[in-house]
Amino acid sequence: MGHPTAIARLILALCFTACASLPAPLDRPFREPGQRLTDFPEAVAQEYQCAKQKLPWFKLEALEVWPKRVEAGGQLGHRMVYVLCTGRPTDVVTGRLEMRILHRGKPIADVPEPSYDLRPGRWIVDVFVAVPPEASDGVYALELAFKSAAVRFEKSETFVVEARAK
Repeated sequence: MGHPTAIARLILALCFTACASLPAPLDRPFREPGQRLTDFPEAVAQEYQCAKQKLPWFKLEALEVWPKRVEAGGQLGHRMVYVLCTGRPTDVVTGRLEMRILHRGKPIADVPEPSYDLRPGRWIVDVFVAVPPEASDGVYALELAFKSAAVRFEKSETFVVEARAK
């Protein structure tokens, strides 16, 4: 049998490797805020046959809010996955990105980014939002909208805020 320290190191290495390649729902506890390129523009261009598309070409592949049930005072995660094809692999599409949180049909938070760059390739953007401790129970919606001369999209996801246990 191998040395216990060597076995422990091997088990730790396997655990870290497994965490690095977890499927999306299981990787949530390990996500960090920010954006990262997961596929280069050339790979996306080939996958979506961008040479045949009117450029710039955009697709919002996923918009996710987690957890779907959050306690008042907790933290809400938001992930956007998109692909963009442009005429050149370093071009960007600049526009206004706006994130709104709605409750009972009314906006209760509005976070505008007047000059947001969509970048070519496949990008994952993770954002975290603190839910105020005094937030009312109920169904909420997180809306995301982007507007530029060339690209527009709007999408929303719902989640529930539950009262804090006393």
